[in-house]
Amino acid sequence: MLNIVKQKNKLGYISMNKIKNRVLLSSAILMASTLSMSMQSHASVSISRGKTLIPAGNALSDKDITIRNEKLAFSIAVDSAPPWGVARGCIVDIANVLPDGSLSNDRVAFADFIPNNWSSWPTTYQSVEIVKDTPEEAVISSTRDFGKVEIKTFYSLKSGSDLIHVKTIMKNNGEDLKDLVSGFTLWPDGGYKFSVPGYAGIEEALVNKPIADRFVGYDSDWSIALHAPYFTELKYKSRDLYTKHTLNKDASITFESDYQVIGSGDISGVVRAEIERKGLKSGSLSGEVKTKDGLSVVTPAVVVFKEGVPYIWVIGGAGKYNLDLPVGEYEVYASGKGYSDSRKYTVNISAGKNTNLSFNDLLTPGEVSVSVTDANSKTPLDAKIQIEKGNKPLIEFFGAKTFFTELESVGQASFDLAPGNYQLKVSTGDNFLATPTLVDVKIEPNKTTQVNSKINIKTDPTQRGWYAGDLHHHADVLEGSTSPEYLVRSQLAAGLDVTFVSDHDSTKNHTAIQALSDKRSVPFVPSIEISPSWGHFNPFPVKLGAKLSVDPGVDDIHKILAEARKLGAITIASNHPYIPYGYLSSLEKDTAPGGFNPAFDLIEINSEVKYTKAVEKARKMWTDGLPYYYTAGSDTHDVWNETTGHNRMFVYTGSKPSAESFAQAMKNGRAYASFGPIIYPQNVMFGDTLKLADNQQQSINFDLLSVNGLKSVQLIGKDGVIKELGLTGEQQTVSFDVPHANGWLALVVEDVKENKAFSNPIWLKTVSKEQL
Repeated sequence: MLNIVKQKNKLGYISMNKIKNRVLLSSAILMASTLSMSMQSHASVSISRGKTLIPAGNALSDKDITIRNEKLAFSIAVDSAPPWGVARGCIVDIANVLPDGSLSNDRVAFADFIPNNWSSWPTTYQSVEIVKDTPEEAVISSTRDFGKVEIKTFYSLKSGSDLIHVKTIMKNNGEDLKDLVSGFTLWPDGGYKFSVPGYAGIEEALVNKPIADRFVGYDSDWSIALHAPYFTELKYKSRDLYTKHTLNKDASITFESDYQVIGSGDISGVVRAEIERKGLKSGSLSGEVKTKDGLSVVTPAVVVFKEGVPYIWVIGGAGKYNLDLPVGEYEVYASGKGYSDSRKYTVNISAGKNTNLSFNDLLTPGEVSVSVTDANSKTPLDAKIQIEKGNKPLIEFFGAKTFFTELESVGQASFDLAPGNYQLKVSTGDNFLATPTLVDVKIEPNKTTQVNSKINIKTDPTQRGWYAGDLHHHADVLEGSTSPEYLVRSQLAAGLDVTFVSDHDSTKNHTAIQALSDKRSVPFVPSIEISPSWGHFNPFPVKLGAKLSVDPGVDDIHKILAEARKLGAITIASNHPYIPYGYLSSLEKDTAPGGFNPAFDLIEINSEVKYTKAVEKARKMWTDGLPYYYTAGSDTHDVWNETTGHNRMFVYTGSKPSAESFAQAMKNGRAYASFGPIIYPQNVMFGDTLKLADNQQQSINFDLLSVNGLKSVQLIGKDGVIKELGLTGEQQTVSFDVPHANGWLALVVEDVKENKAFSNPIWLKTVSKEQL
């Protein structure tokens, strides 16, 4: 572990000979005494009970516990409900101490141990105890059960340390358990993510001898690192660092880790902690950073690569930088907010030595102004602008790589870019309504470059009564990082016709999104993702701003679904039903409290997880005559790095819907889920029932469209594929004869990029004269 250096308090000496006035003397003594008490309080470790001291924190009960020193504070939810139905007794708040001694806002949604990859957590008890409470160190223990497994975690904080040390012991008091995937997680509350080096953008992976064993959440004024020396696999883009293990009867396993809390976006301290923790030989790297014109870059960054991948960075000041590195060879470059990157240099760090490296070739920022219009009507369009080629800052608070047009100045966007050559991808309804345009542009220092982009919109579903929504989308609650304004901007740029939000167990963004949607005359469908650990549900629409009166961490399926109806929901979706914490998965494992309740309506095709099993389950239910229909959503939390509207529901309402009529059409099955292709039924609607007499001839006809080019269409029934047609071109009309049998029919349409659309069923019912 790290060698902790304790910091001693130093009070200034007051010279009695220089104080002649007794009032001044008394004031000085009082001020010195107050300062002494303040510094002693901040420099030593303290424990407090009650509502968290951390602004915007989630530990709100009078039984919760907060531990702090002069660098950080964290809160344990003893009685407050943690997010996502996690068992109580875990860290729900972490803050860094600001220069004036106050605490920052909460930086995490959740940071603690997970016993088996977010699977449902059956727990019957938890107890939290103060093990040690001294000015030098505080230790808290939390004991919870996970089925027959006892999970005991110790949280330690020392004076002068920026590390929360966590140690968890799992002891199995039941039968042998195989293939558990357990470890510590760090889910930042907003900000950006610096993955395990070498695994940027990778959702999950097995890891062997990683370059570094940590994940960092960060922004310009904070960073938190999870150091996990035990880990062998990562999930959720490094936010979960696990190892796969067995846990036999009466056996135990121990996990140890550290959460490192830093009060800036300079993460060089993370490497210093690694050097100490691993006992690595090290040296240092330092120098100056200037522009080609010889001007100092006031707040420079130097980015370090190891084995060809980003390893660490340091944020300097006054044009200078300095950082410690383990002995070895690295590549480095310098940058700054809006500045171009310097050339890369190879450096070798030697033990105990400083290597000096200065940079003098940066270019000052430029600006781009973008105007986006419909190529045919010339009207301005909401659009998404992405850097396809060119400088994409690694340090994300130095510059974005995705931008959106303004809400009020439709079709307009202006932003700074580092000088250089770029290719910008400009899109409206990308992959659904139009293909994007690619624009080559050169950005010059201190100049504004104008870009005019014209989008050829191929179809407008609303003209035929179809309205699209991304029906699983988050704003800035918990791990979400999208403000209400950018949620609306991104959904409009994606070519969606209704706005939608489903934050975890929260409706705090409803009022803001409603107001923004009203400004653009766009229907808003308010939702909430009720999030117990054994199944997530999107009920909609819910009453604007309504609050949950159930506890997702304690209450069962019956109370959860009753609460959804109480909130006003016309329809309820079972989200990602077959992931470890999906409801249908928990039903199979018999870990859903309350067991079975069929009172939900929709089965989600979630774009970010494997959805084949959900599609198959819906078809089996149709075969059984059960009208459980599709819903679809992207599960976007971060519109700059994820794709709003990646998949969506096209819902037939005939005209501009209200939230209620949109939800009712969903409940009636008058919709289809799509990753790109568009379906226009001609003579029968999804969700409707065709009643046929014996030998009556009937065909069903559809107009199909894909801006990428059509590939095929399948007519599906209860026994599988009834007929498949190969398709060409962007648009085609198809016709199918209706079989004479009770059951259902549905379409699967695929385009040349392998994007698919899945329709809800058309019900078939044969009727005899005698029956009539």
